[in-house]
Amino acid sequence: MSDHSTDIKGQFFNSLKRGTGEAYLILQDNPNIDFSDMIIKGAITNYAYDQQSEGSRAVYIYQFIKKVRQKDKIIKAVLTKLQVEKKDYWSLDQMCDLAVLFFKAEHKEAKTALYKRFDKNTLEGYEFCGKEQLMEIDGINGILKVAEIVGKKIIEENDSEDSYLIDSFQKRHKDIQVYAELSKASKKNKFIEAYHKSILENKWAFSKSRKFTKFSYDLIKEKIESNKFRGISVDRANDLSNEEVEKLAKELLTEKNKQKQELYLRFFAKRKFPFDYQPILKIASGKNQAKTRIIELSVDALQYFLGKDIRELAMEKLKSQKNPYKFLNLLVSNYKKGDKTILNEIANRSDNCDFIHTIGFGYVDIYESNKTKECREPLESIYKKMNCGIYRKNVIKLLHDNNVLSDTIRQEIKFDSNEEVRKLNKLIDKNGR
Repeated sequence: MSDHSTDIKGQFFNSLKRGTGEAYLILQDNPNIDFSDMIIKGAITNYAYDQQSEGSRAVYIYQFIKKVRQKDKIIKAVLTKLQVEKKDYWSLDQMCDLAVLFFKAEHKEAKTALYKRFDKNTLEGYEFCGKEQLMEIDGINGILKVAEIVGKKIIEENDSEDSYLIDSFQKRHKDIQVYAELSKASKKNKFIEAYHKSILENKWAFSKSRKFTKFSYDLIKEKIESNKFRGISVDRANDLSNEEVEKLAKELLTEKNKQKQELYLRFFAKRKFPFDYQPILKIASGKNQAKTRIIELSVDALQYFLGKDIRELAMEKLKSQKNPYKFLNLLVSNYKKGDKTILNEIANRSDNCDFIHTIGFGYVDIYESNKTKECREPLESIYKKMNCGIYRKNVIKLLHDNNVLSDTIRQEIKFDSNEEVRKLNKLIDKNGR
């Protein structure tokens, strides 16, 4: 294999793991290079940073499979792995999604493979997977199989099942009388009967609108005193009157317990502290209390303030700390032209995905508050290393809003692993550059 081919494969796999569209463009431009082994790795492993939040990358991976000559080899490898994988739930879920796509493309062996893996859900050591996908592939027969296996679990482990999957299926397939079929089958099978009973007793309310609790001083104070204040959104923090906010601020100033200070700072990370910021700056300049986020939260509280001393602390920490993610928000209100240099240097300190993920939050916060074309270099550095599709969307949006979205990234995003990024591409198309 030539060095050129090896380099191309390396670029392809790096992009595939991150979930960017660069991999698709590389594949498209190099039809004579065999990328199948790397596509298999991407198919049997969910490489997303936050797999639960991002979900399956099956649609992303399938676009590669459809385009290569080795598709039969890849499909066989994925279905083989699906049947033997025990523990990796998010990769299993992705392989089950791929099985659905394979089946819909006339690869009938996908149904057999999914059924074989689904039967193993009852075996010790095997992660439960494939419920929704089996329903999608085999309709009412798939539903009855799911009902039987899950019903067995309900009886043997005193478990329960809500109606979400069944009701979702029913909404998509109005021609099938799902509950009637389950009722009929339950007369002959005790496991299906247990499943049917459980979903009737645990109905999923799709139309129920979520009611938000209106926050007040009393509610926050109660949560602080009981050590149950875990966080608050900006909107909920704005529920409080100025008088209530001042009351919490005065209590923070007199509070000596570090753990309780942290809880108050959770609030002031989302609503501007109403007095002079010096006491908070003192906390941010000090040592972090073990097992607390007091430094990080005090920095978040300082993001609303402009101050020479705040900027001095920012520069000191950004230069001295190997990973200064806790201090990035000091620049939100104290950013100056030319700060792209230090931010770019920080981004280039490591390729580690955890490092990139932690600093990514701060970079987005900084450039959401400071519109400038010089955001391009630091944000592109983050884009080229992050494997979090959720935050990649924010980075791309900022590049676009500042009119510095490169043609290269512009071409890649239509093939991105993240659905929201692909939607953003359509929105940019619609509105123009």
